[in-house]
Amino acid sequence: MKFRVFTCITLLCYGLSSSGQTKGEATRAYTVNGLVSDTDTRQPISGAKVQVGTSSAVTSAEGKFTINSVSKDKALVIVQAPGYDSFQQQVRLRQSEKLNISLHRQDIKLNEVEITGHRSAVPTSNATSTISGAELDRTRGGNLAEAIKAISGVNMLQTGSTIAKPVIQGLHSNRILTLNNGIRQESQQWGSEHAPEIDPFIARQITVIKGAEAIRYGAEAIGGVVLVEPPALPHSSEIKAELNLTGASNGRLGAVSGMLSGGLPRFPGFGWRIQGTARQAGNVKSANYYLENSGMKEINFSAAVGYNTEHLETEVYYSHFQTELGIFKGAHFGNLDDLQDRIAYGRPLFDGSFTYNLEAPLQKVSHDLLKLKSHFHLANGASVNAIYGFQSNNRQEYDLRRVLNATPSLNLKLQSHTLDLNIENMSESGLKTIFGLNGLMQVNNNVPGTGITPMIPNYDSYGGGAYGLAKLFRRNYELELGLRYDYRNLDALGYNREGTLYGDKHNFHNVSVSAGGVLHVNNHFHLRSNLGTAWRPPVGNELYSDGLHHGTGSYERGDASLKSERALKWINSVEFHSGKFSLNADAYLNYIYDYIYLSPGDSYFENIRGTFPIYNYGQTNARFMGIDMTTSYKILPFAKYELKGSLVRAKDIRNDLYLPWIPSDRVDNSILFNLPSFSKLSNNYIKLQHQYVAEQTRYDEGSDFTASPPAYHLLNLDAGFQVKAGKNKLSVNFSINNLTNKLYKEYMNRFRYYAHDTGRNFILRATYRI
Repeated sequence: MKFRVFTCITLLCYGLSSSGQTKGEATRAYTVNGLVSDTDTRQPISGAKVQVGTSSAVTSAEGKFTINSVSKDKALVIVQAPGYDSFQQQVRLRQSEKLNISLHRQDIKLNEVEITGHRSAVPTSNATSTISGAELDRTRGGNLAEAIKAISGVNMLQTGSTIAKPVIQGLHSNRILTLNNGIRQESQQWGSEHAPEIDPFIARQITVIKGAEAIRYGAEAIGGVVLVEPPALPHSSEIKAELNLTGASNGRLGAVSGMLSGGLPRFPGFGWRIQGTARQAGNVKSANYYLENSGMKEINFSAAVGYNTEHLETEVYYSHFQTELGIFKGAHFGNLDDLQDRIAYGRPLFDGSFTYNLEAPLQKVSHDLLKLKSHFHLANGASVNAIYGFQSNNRQEYDLRRVLNATPSLNLKLQSHTLDLNIENMSESGLKTIFGLNGLMQVNNNVPGTGITPMIPNYDSYGGGAYGLAKLFRRNYELELGLRYDYRNLDALGYNREGTLYGDKHNFHNVSVSAGGVLHVNNHFHLRSNLGTAWRPPVGNELYSDGLHHGTGSYERGDASLKSERALKWINSVEFHSGKFSLNADAYLNYIYDYIYLSPGDSYFENIRGTFPIYNYGQTNARFMGIDMTTSYKILPFAKYELKGSLVRAKDIRNDLYLPWIPSDRVDNSILFNLPSFSKLSNNYIKLQHQYVAEQTRYDEGSDFTASPPAYHLLNLDAGFQVKAGKNKLSVNFSINNLTNKLYKEYMNRFRYYAHDTGRNFILRATYRI
């Protein structure tokens, strides 16, 4: 494989301290110090080996090194770091030299990478967790929320068995910002059953940032950020391929995904990548009955081309996501008595049967994304990034109707334009600065022809932000400080059920600040702390919704007087990694002023299509606090025990009440056995996991339609190996979820009133890379 090296070295000479040396004077000793950084990101590289002549040193956490007593005035400088091309250059020394050395990342093909630590390269002082390599391969076939739920502090808000969205430390939907290949995902994410329209198969790495990240990413990053990052475009002409196959017994799910990438021999620096995924599942089964109309269909594809030179990198990326999701029929009722009886009964009246057919109620959603990116390297070492994104989201929801059954009851089309500009600079003193601008323009319209009054009005939204961020790198610590201003405008207009015109113009603005630091006690022990403010303006449905939400089987009412949410989050993290023992723990406190939430009312809405519970949007001051922890211990050379746990305490502090839909306490225990290789099999392992989820007792009587479900235990089994297939290896993973076929209900499932969760599920995954 061809490796490209781009290095930049600046020598600052201090001259001779004395020009009158005699030939008999002793040999002069020189001191060489400097900074080693990444050519592309300008981030310091820690752990790089720097050799000057016969003397050497290793760079610190901030990328700095010092070598004393270099005896020769002319020496060969060699710098090596894992994952980077080596640097070599002859330099002439002048008493005391300072070297700034940039290394270029290697374009390396790895047959296998298993991430055991969770320190991310994301430049933030906030707590982060990253899933990549073999760990990500073991999640293939599911949705985005399922891919990251193994991270402590991350849960799922479910609507039945096929719709799920991430929950980070008790927050979800518009309080979690998702970046899809560097573009903030803009869709109808306000709905609790509106899952992110992202294909996890495209990701080479998924990173979860748990702190408030309003400075870098703007509004809606109150609870955290999810970064979905595809593989980098290749720099060589070598063709690479990847094939993923997944099959599951429950729902008879099948998924296939393929990816091709390469370059053109006649055009060095040109790279391309194409990718596609197809998934289908039928009715899912609980421990002893089928959930009718719980299947799904999905077709996705993406393509990217890019061109890289010494000072310029460009990329064009396009993706299309299309899915069809069945909504469990047992969530729709003909009258109030049926609804109340079904809640009391707690399960469907009939056991149902398996089918791939989907009928109303269901969702059809398509999402298109176009990204244009340019990265400029300036002569002074700084870099400029410009990213434009266009997204078109079309959401159709179909209800059970006596007529027009093939016509959507809700048909929304959202078009979004985003523009991000920033300039980054890394100084020789270890200070990195970023200054940037963001712009957003959205148009959200109800498509005519549904025959039903839309539950939300049409609206236009415009906004922009400006920010500055500084981060100082030192040998044993890092300091970060940021400031941001945002403005958002919302102009809504529509007709309600009585035919009256309603809507208004809203202007929101906010100043956000953030301060954080990282203390590197030693190479094994790190402490993080970040205190930041964030905000979120209310969106159209929270202000004006007044109608039946078909996907959830509920009637929702908004409040036009809602204010912006403003949050203050303090998160502290401990990271310790040694040969046998590791610990990652995050403790957080998050105050959200004017917190907007959807709570069950004490009445029901009835019409010719049935009876539905009423939910109302309200506002209060809320406090979220909790702890996430992951720890592991290597009990034997071939066996490792891992413990994960999380708890959230959330309360309405204005009214001294508990908040609804907060994850209950949970603990995961697992033991992993690494088995010896034999014949053509390698990397053999088997893992047994026990999961305990407590009953959610922190709720107020009358705030829900029924009491929370009891605690439950689940057993899961996971095994895998690699086998030689030609010149490459085939990775195989086999899992059994809910090994004992437990009949249980999850509090965070919105259909827990009427049905149980998924029963035993056998899953087979295979990944082949060339």
